[in-house]
Amino acid sequence: MKKPLLIMGNLGILSLVYFFMANNKFGFLNLPLPYVYLYFLILLYNSISSTYYHKYNILLQNSFWLTLRIIFWSNFISGLFIIITVSFTELWTISREFIFLTLFSIFLLEILIAGIIFKFIHKTSHLTSGLAINKNQLIYRYNIKWLIIGAVTLITFYTILLFSRTGQIIISVQDEQNLLLLISAWGISTLLTNRYKYPNSINHYYEIAPYIKASIIGLFIIVFFYFSLRLNTQEVRIIMLSILIHSCIEVFYFYLYFFGQSKNSGAKYSLENHFHKDNDDQKELFENVSDSQKKNRFDHNDLVRSLQTIQLSHKNQVVHFISNTLVNDNIHKDKVSIFDTISTTNIKMLYRNSQDLIVNIHNVNNLRRINHYFINSHDKLSTGGLLVGSFIPLENFYIHLRGQMPHFLYAIMLPFHFIFHRVFPKLAITKQIYFILTGGKDRTLSKAEVFGRLSFCGFKMVQYEAIGNQIYFTCKKSKTISEEQFPSYGPIVKLKRVGHHGRMINIYKFRTMYPFSEFIQKDVFEENNLDASGKFLNDFRITSWGKILRKYFIDEIPQLYNWLRSDINLVGVRAISKHYYNLYPKELQELRINFKPGLIPPYYADMPTTFEEIVESEMRYLQRKKEKPIITNMVYIIKAFKNIIFSGARSK
Repeated sequence: MKKPLLIMGNLGILSLVYFFMANNKFGFLNLPLPYVYLYFLILLYNSISSTYYHKYNILLQNSFWLTLRIIFWSNFISGLFIIITVSFTELWTISREFIFLTLFSIFLLEILIAGIIFKFIHKTSHLTSGLAINKNQLIYRYNIKWLIIGAVTLITFYTILLFSRTGQIIISVQDEQNLLLLISAWGISTLLTNRYKYPNSINHYYEIAPYIKASIIGLFIIVFFYFSLRLNTQEVRIIMLSILIHSCIEVFYFYLYFFGQSKNSGAKYSLENHFHKDNDDQKELFENVSDSQKKNRFDHNDLVRSLQTIQLSHKNQVVHFISNTLVNDNIHKDKVSIFDTISTTNIKMLYRNSQDLIVNIHNVNNLRRINHYFINSHDKLSTGGLLVGSFIPLENFYIHLRGQMPHFLYAIMLPFHFIFHRVFPKLAITKQIYFILTGGKDRTLSKAEVFGRLSFCGFKMVQYEAIGNQIYFTCKKSKTISEEQFPSYGPIVKLKRVGHHGRMINIYKFRTMYPFSEFIQKDVFEENNLDASGKFLNDFRITSWGKILRKYFIDEIPQLYNWLRSDINLVGVRAISKHYYNLYPKELQELRINFKPGLIPPYYADMPTTFEEIVESEMRYLQRKKEKPIITNMVYIIKAFKNIIFSGARSK
């Protein structure tokens, strides 16, 4: 009995709101005939859309936010059809203000009633028994962002074409009707084909098909309107051209979007299972070596036999490099896999935690999804297991390019090569074009990026060696996969830094390091330590243009956003990483977190030259700020500007 009561109650709400609005406008007994017809139209379309979206069934579930979405869509669709019907009938004279206010009031009152019902359901939970609906089976799972962008771009194209014909943006009544025809054709084709819904197919062709089908159906609907309503040919030409341009651009965009992504549910599953929001630290793993591993060790001779059938340049050097790894590691003969592949599928076929050694002779540069490959390898290796691979470093790509052409031609080609291979893959707009054109092959990868990706995916570098034009590496599964959801890859990086009260904050900068460099900061420190100024010694993570950006403080500009949102002060100690923070003395650590970091650090006022002097400078500044915060900041900012402008103080 609950569902019929909800239906009757909803019709009662519609009637109540409608006659209240009508009485306010005309008086109850003076309702014109078109407004009577409008009342029955509202009842009809609202009932149809409510049934289509299963509004009453979902309302009886214990899911308030789900119900809000259904109420919105059912009211939106019914309102759209009411407007279309009014536009092409004798009801055109009805006040638009009355229609919109009435529909909006119905929408708000339905939300209010839904809230009251849910409060009642929470108190008497037995009402919801037996009414569970699987969300994945519902028909409303549209991507709202795609839907809104699709509608806005369609209207924009129509307006531009109309302006090109008339030379003005003033829209007549006829133009409004034509626009409604265009939107209705777009809306009907969307409902019939389910475009703009979240894709759940494992095939890209099935994902792009609704957009192609919707374009064709939309054109047929316009033709039907043209024939049945005897529309003017010139007006229909604008409508047809609008939907044709919109369809071509939309199909092209979604082609890039879908075909530029990896359709590999297993890899996606691996990432989602390892990503969490609460903790950014990677945990160390502890290996356990069994006696059987010690007795059946994989040795140099086994390696030579395994590589016999693989074509490999500098084979002797490669064998020697891998053999060095085998000396101190207990690798079982039956737990070794050697590949020459760019497909992650070959790795995924292995059992989880079943391998002690995975060797892939093929360059990482040709892998379409590098992190997915590393994560799947991590999943198949036992704790302490080794991954051996190779890549052509960035520098060797340019050496190879230079060797292929005269110097003048190289100078001309270099900027284009840089933009296509190093800028395009890092921008959301162009990366899909890049991967479709290249298939992900011959990617330019720096040593810092490859090592950073490996660290991000739970590996620790054991050894690496340049052989020919490649770098071969051996890394060990020694920690969990990073839980950072969005490792920075674009021109603006988001770096986690220790903020006020020890809270981790996101600091924004222009990129001066290679992608994923932040994940090997600890490794760089352990290998090279700090130089005299407190910076990392021989830091290969910094790009050539990054040095210029740092020298003139250009990389700091995005931190103005952090300042505006009060993450940092204008003057204060530098916002530093957790690893760098742990290098500081305990006393300074405790003092540091009592203050917000700053955009202009005391470094530029005191100009320390060693790490110890940096510690003393920050300690002195914070002690003074504790006593006289305003005066201290004013003094330090004057000193900093003086040193920067007149003494040429620059960041290293």
